[in-house]
Amino acid sequence: MCGIFGYIGKKSPVSICLDGLKRLEYRGYDSAGVAGLSGNSLQMIKSKGKLDALQHLIENAQPEYSLAIAHTRWATHGEPSIINAHPHTDNEESLAIVHNGIIENFQELQKELTQSGIECSTDTDSEIIAHLIAHAYSGNLREAVQKALQRLEGAFALAIIHKDHPGHIIAAARHSPLVLAQDSEGEIYLSSDPNAFIGENLNLTFLQQNEIADIQEDTLAFFHLDGTPLTKESAQFTFTNTEISKGHFEHFMLKEIYEQPSSIARAMEGRLNEEYGTAIFPELNFSSKELQEVSRILILGCGTSWHAGCLGVSLFEGLSRIPAECEIASEYRYTNPIITPDTLVIAISQSGETADTIAALREIKAKGAKTIALCNVEHSTLARETDACILLKAGPEVSVCSTKAFSNQVIVISLLALYFARIHHMGKVYGQRVISELKRLPIQIEEVLSRAHEIEALAKEYAQFDRYFFLGRRFMYPTSLEAALKLKEISYLDATGYPAGELKHGPIALIDESIAVIGLCGNKQTFDKMFSNLQEVKARGGKLIVFAPEHRIEQLSLADHAFILPDNQDHATPILYSVATQLFAYYIAKERQTDIDQPRNLAKSVTVE
Repeated sequence: MCGIFGYIGKKSPVSICLDGLKRLEYRGYDSAGVAGLSGNSLQMIKSKGKLDALQHLIENAQPEYSLAIAHTRWATHGEPSIINAHPHTDNEESLAIVHNGIIENFQELQKELTQSGIECSTDTDSEIIAHLIAHAYSGNLREAVQKALQRLEGAFALAIIHKDHPGHIIAAARHSPLVLAQDSEGEIYLSSDPNAFIGENLNLTFLQQNEIADIQEDTLAFFHLDGTPLTKESAQFTFTNTEISKGHFEHFMLKEIYEQPSSIARAMEGRLNEEYGTAIFPELNFSSKELQEVSRILILGCGTSWHAGCLGVSLFEGLSRIPAECEIASEYRYTNPIITPDTLVIAISQSGETADTIAALREIKAKGAKTIALCNVEHSTLARETDACILLKAGPEVSVCSTKAFSNQVIVISLLALYFARIHHMGKVYGQRVISELKRLPIQIEEVLSRAHEIEALAKEYAQFDRYFFLGRRFMYPTSLEAALKLKEISYLDATGYPAGELKHGPIALIDESIAVIGLCGNKQTFDKMFSNLQEVKARGGKLIVFAPEHRIEQLSLADHAFILPDNQDHATPILYSVATQLFAYYIAKERQTDIDQPRNLAKSVTVE
């Protein structure tokens, strides 16, 4: 959600910022804009829609700026429009700001400004910040920013420029990521995501809570919100320009579905010790004694990551025999969590920037918990703020709808569960068997993908339905939640995932000939019970599709349609069935001609509450 990029240096600021925004496109946005200084003149260019529209305006205007700040907006307050697009200015257009986050007390502040004769011209909460800074300004831009920010409640990452300060950018952060980069030539960049940078040996400095950066030409100075000078350490990184392409695929989502055999293999590479039947995680910088003392595991996540965490509960309890629970981070952060010294907290986020997950993690860390991050982005906030970070190694995931990152989350959790099982009670031979089952997955996924045309035919048959019900038991229950979410996200259809055993406790009232029911039958332990649930569906006229292993398909003749999947042990099947249902969702969305890679109202990285 939302992206910030800024630049001050000798190159073309507009071109640099536009390229930076393109590398932030994956986050999702509805409008974009850039502001810069030309002499003592503040200038802005804004557009609604894709960056191509902004680029077209820039090419026509040919602006020459000495510095620039730029933004891609994902609407929270106010509809997507040019007037609501960032950057925002004060009434005199003396300064411009770009803002990520949400200002929770903006209505109160807006009322104060109105009473002072300052009228707002947009529907956004962000505009308030520009007016507050302008109102506090008396010649010192940094001091004006400090005064204004002390009035704000909520989250922000900010970049500010002023027409009276032509070689000057002020940046600030609270609860939203913002990072500065300086190259060997003294050029300075800023971004809400370090992966938007390109270059060798960049010195990166991450702004923390209520910190301000004063950026002037080739110098950086840091301050607390109260103006106290601050010394910050930087770390050197190299970012290569990895070209992202759909290749021969029609959509990034389909490409990323097909990448899963290699991405899963990459997640396991170097992490298996087959001789001893265990997993290896050098990243876990805890002592053996600390890990052996773990007697409770708490998993945090949102959306797809929460579904992976729910599977993790069954994996940890089934393999490791360690009590585990998974909580939705956006809810858990408002509880008063009970954290004991023997609790290990695992926070899951593809981007590592999910606001609710980070907030919940901070609450837990304050109580002294041991924390691990599972994420796909090496320099993310979550990776930096946990005691240890295990990278998913899924590679760049561009489509808003997560596919390969989910599979890699499940694989990494499976390996973690195996690791803890082996340091507790599990024997070597059993561990070797678990590894063997996991290693079969890439080939089995290839088999599912080779029959994608069968799933496409199913999707065409069922694309006219407006309601879908995914059912599963044990490992297939979280898998059904994830399958329903994929369909909802990209086809905008009413899809529900549900535990099959709960069908008769209310939802069975929904079953009739107008609903498509998809039974995920990959759990051997509960297969017979699942079969009974599907009979209940069929008896009430529901249109029934089953996804099931070959050796049980003869028992599912009651289904209207069936898709046969490779056989594996229960704990290894969720990924196989997820790949099949990802394809099902993709082909239904394609049939209904929706925007598959950037579905409406959604963003790749949810960086606000």
